[in-house]
Amino acid sequence: MLNELRIPRMGSVENARLLNWRVQEGEAYEPGQVLYEIETDKTSVEVEAEGPGVLARHLAAVGDEFKVGDRIGLWALPGTAPATLRAALSPQPMRASERAPSPSSTLPAAVSAPGLHALRPVSRDAAGGRRVSPLARRLAAQNGVDLATVTGTGMGGKISGKDVLAASAKPRPAPVPVSPPRPGSDGEIVPHSLRRRTIAQRMVEAAAIPTLTADMEVDLTALFARRRSVEGNGASVLGMIAEAAIAALLQHRRLNAHWREDAMVQFGAVHLGIAVDTPEGLVVPVVRNAESLNARGLTDAIAALADKARAGTLRPQDMEGGTFTISNPGSMGPVVRAEALLNPPQVALLGLPGIVRAPVAIKDGDAWAMAVRPLLRLSLSFDHRALDGGPVIAFLNTLKATLERP
Repeated sequence: MLNELRIPRMGSVENARLLNWRVQEGEAYEPGQVLYEIETDKTSVEVEAEGPGVLARHLAAVGDEFKVGDRIGLWALPGTAPATLRAALSPQPMRASERAPSPSSTLPAAVSAPGLHALRPVSRDAAGGRRVSPLARRLAAQNGVDLATVTGTGMGGKISGKDVLAASAKPRPAPVPVSPPRPGSDGEIVPHSLRRRTIAQRMVEAAAIPTLTADMEVDLTALFARRRSVEGNGASVLGMIAEAAIAALLQHRRLNAHWREDAMVQFGAVHLGIAVDTPEGLVVPVVRNAESLNARGLTDAIAALADKARAGTLRPQDMEGGTFTISNPGSMGPVVRAEALLNPPQVALLGLPGIVRAPVAIKDGDAWAMAVRPLLRLSLSFDHRALDGGPVIAFLNTLKATLERP
């Protein structure tokens, strides 16, 4: 009897793309061994076996996309003989009344757990009854490739994205002579990753929110002095600003909230999202219960999450449940302003541009003097459905006073 191998549930993840099979058909595996690797809309995940077994059949090819719970393979108990596997994997006989293959006609006759959801059907019509991955169908539409002319190299003749790209690269007869393409006129087709598509969808959602940004200039002279002292030993500038922002959020809870159409959800704990730039795109891992950490603890927690993000080892749950986000584009270069789109359903986001040294008028007794000071222009983007200007300016005033405290 065979059992079904399915895409596991991982928090709020809904979609996944198969990146790699680590165990091949007919190969035995042990508990904890990585069976396959998938890309979700948040990160890449290695899926491990919970117990021993034999991987009987791959039902998915690299590049195929699935929903959580979809079936991608079949496995058998350890020690199952090859002959038994072959018998179990033999297809059901075709009925004469069937005019075309049904989606289940190539599946084994005996599969356990019949109550589980089946693999999402793959469209076959345009390819003459052959299986076509979603990526291949999308690339075919983009490149004007007739799937009926493509030879599939996947299991059972399945057409993959690379098959479509190979077909599109072959010369095709043109109805009329055309001039040779100019150098550099050809473009490379780079399919979107699930993460990039998710980022795009989130940006469209965020852009529809009525968002305003309030700026306030802060003198960081006192913060740098504290950082040089024992009080700030080992803390980064970002960690110290995060500590001050968290303290301000505890006083102005309306900014530490989620927007819902029927209500605002205000949180007592601060789950701080930190925007991290990675080669695969922007991610926002979350420091849980950030109010319990001091500047040094926040520095370490932020650095650890950023390292995991850039290494691609974040778990989906590491990026869920944030109540307020800090974006720090100033760490990448001398950005003048850090206006940003929100991270819905959060109602506020603090942007930190580059720190600049500029002349400032300083009160000196009854007179004024000029001094060069390190200045930071805080940018607080907020959802105008949830917040008016008053609470936002009050938050920034509190944050400014904390950062400039001697």
